[in-house]
Amino acid sequence: MLGIDLGGAMGGRIVAATVEGAREAGGGARFDVGRPIRGTTEVTTLEEAPALRQRLLQPRMLLGLVAVVIALVVVTRAGLGLDWREVWTLSRQANPWLLTLAFVVFYTTFPVRALRWRVLLGNVGYRREAGRAMPSLAGLTEMLYRSWFVNCVTVARLGDVYRGYLLKRAAGVSAAVTLGTVVTERLVDLGVLAAMVAVATPVAFHGQIPREAWEAAAVGLGVVVIAIAALVSLSRFRALVERVVPERFHDGYRRLIGGVAGSFRRVPALIGYSAAGWVIEGTTLYLVAAAVGAPVSVAGAVVAALVGSLLTVIPITPSGLGLTEAGMIILLGRLGLDAGSAAAVTLLVRVINYWSIVVLGSVIYVVRRRA
Repeated sequence: MLGIDLGGAMGGRIVAATVEGAREAGGGARFDVGRPIRGTTEVTTLEEAPALRQRLLQPRMLLGLVAVVIALVVVTRAGLGLDWREVWTLSRQANPWLLTLAFVVFYTTFPVRALRWRVLLGNVGYRREAGRAMPSLAGLTEMLYRSWFVNCVTVARLGDVYRGYLLKRAAGVSAAVTLGTVVTERLVDLGVLAAMVAVATPVAFHGQIPREAWEAAAVGLGVVVIAIAALVSLSRFRALVERVVPERFHDGYRRLIGGVAGSFRRVPALIGYSAAGWVIEGTTLYLVAAAVGAPVSVAGAVVAALVGSLLTVIPITPSGLGLTEAGMIILLGRLGLDAGSAAAVTLLVRVINYWSIVVLGSVIYVVRRRA
């Protein structure tokens, strides 16, 4: 699951949610993100839990999810010629043990990604070794999972802001710095994903790379290049930006840029954890295909899973719902699967990596709210 949304109304709210009310002692211009400022206040209007609850439970949000599902069924049946009875039969006949293993394998992605997040936070000075009262790995994993749940039911990547709220409430970490680490996380994810797709695609298609795969890889590389260029511009033209925006936003802006720049350390570890996360995604799809009895190679499973994750970048629907399914079905068809098998594999994969998060995340959210 990917996406970087720093523009528009949501971008303005993120900026408002990351304002720091005090400056460093002495009022100097130098800023050190690795040495947190004490005694500061932070506006968290967007991040308040009641506002999030209202947003998630809005009738238009719930009706939108239902509409997307209905549209997905209609479009795939008409455009891809699917027989949903065949898809249902194949899904019911899938090996339950392999599906269970796929579910367990997929959920290992959360502690792996939490380990990477801990490295990013440590890069900017927020670690237990530095005397900070940081959450345990289990605590970071839960925060990450809850943010994925919010991303699964919103279209504006609100889960990334919600993660900042959770970490600030638990450890007092600046929301701006947290958002900076999330941006770095997304950039590393996209870069590793594009590299893995570039390597695995020729193997999966035996050198005959379809146009859709090239386009997906181009989108991934394009997003990485644009994001890096935007961040470099934000840092390079900081003085100009600070002359344009109100002074009360300057500290939050500096923390955001400092969080991004400061977290780009221990790069081999970041790449390793990112690659492990994508391998888990590919392994999940491979196990699901084996459960259905569909002949998908390891390289093919990796390509299909990564392209599916890349499609979640498109912010039209929550986590690319609808677009991701259609793209995966088409790509699996290119890998030699018939339409019914491709749809069954896609359906079961999305039950694991999307719908299970919606269901379990809802339970965790309700339980935490009551607690």
